[in-house]
Amino acid sequence: MLVQCVGPRIRICGYRGNVLGKSIGKRGISVFHGVSETLIHIHNASSVPWVVLIPVGTILLRTITTLPLSIWQRKRIVKQQELRKLVQAVPPVTKLRLAASMASRTDNSISSSGSVAGELVNGGSRSLTPEQITLLAVKETRKRQKRLFAKYNVQMWKNFILPLVQIPLWVTLSMGIRTLTEKRLLETNSGELLNSIVPPTLDLSLPMDSLPMLVPLVLGSLALANVEYNGKTLTTTRASNAGIILAPNDHSRASQAMTSILNMSRFGCIFMMGISSQAPLLLSLYWISSQLYSFTQNLVLNWLWPYER
Repeated sequence: MLVQCVGPRIRICGYRGNVLGKSIGKRGISVFHGVSETLIHIHNASSVPWVVLIPVGTILLRTITTLPLSIWQRKRIVKQQELRKLVQAVPPVTKLRLAASMASRTDNSISSSGSVAGELVNGGSRSLTPEQITLLAVKETRKRQKRLFAKYNVQMWKNFILPLVQIPLWVTLSMGIRTLTEKRLLETNSGELLNSIVPPTLDLSLPMDSLPMLVPLVLGSLALANVEYNGKTLTTTRASNAGIILAPNDHSRASQAMTSILNMSRFGCIFMMGISSQAPLLLSLYWISSQLYSFTQNLVLNWLWPYER
């Protein structure tokens, strides 16, 4: 690795000869190597310190790539919630029609054409248990909800687009920065303000040994704040916003699934804290910047397009 001294600063300029070949052979994945090389070129061209380049680059990249998708997804989820309220009346009506058709035992059912009740009566079934009636009502609700979502172009499968973009992007940048810090990365900061915050000649390829718990605590606090805020947002109802406290149903499948997801996310925050205590400082700085951006983004999106169940 070549290191060029420019005034009071030290920056990485590139690789030479066999060092590049050995480095590529060790990394193995050219995508991560390309990310690290791109960061080096941007750093050399802009002369921006690493501790400023990584947070600013994270903000710009997230604003260009994931922010439009997040806005699109939030609008779609809000629309889905509005449409779900329209189909909430379907289960009791369907149950009533099924019960009436079973009681009358005639083909002159009150069910509408094409409904589950109509298909059931025309099929010749004459006996239904309460469990079967509930199951058929759920199927009818899902079928109508699917048609309604397709009509307004808010299909459920589109909710997976944002994670399919955001997760690979986060992994690629994390591994690219990790590849960048395989060699010792030193930089002397320039500027009185930056020198008063960041110690000079800080090794960004190593954890912060002077304050070993600072980075894990900051990262864990931001990650946990994101998890708790998202969990609170997803469980917000119109009644709770009006100050009405409803008794939660902790035994429902939806409640148990949400609790499991939140517990796994909390465990992930603790796991990330442990990793950040041994990760390079530059990589931890990227994680902190990404978590801070996500938290701010969630606050703004929930203010502009509030989510209510």
